[in-house]
Amino acid sequence: MRRRTVCEIRQVASMTELRLWARVHGTRIRWMGATTDGGEIWGATRGVATRVCVTPPDGRVHPIVWRSPFEGAPGR
Repeated sequence: MRRRTVCEIRQVASMTELRLWARVHGTRIRWMGATTDGGEIWGATRGVATRVCVTPPDGRVHPIVWRSPFEGAPGR
């Protein structure tokens, strides 16, 4: 059986590099979440390839939100 790539995720060094990769591959950059220390994770995906950039903390607080799958479940 021939091997194939299912998912390729790599981190780039800067937002400039991520913008360039996204422009070359014809895709958009989207916010993917926040790190626990306040940085932001931005990413761009084209096919099986994803490139991400983690920005340093900027002082803004991003709340960590967890939603229970049981909240609002029918029959409760």
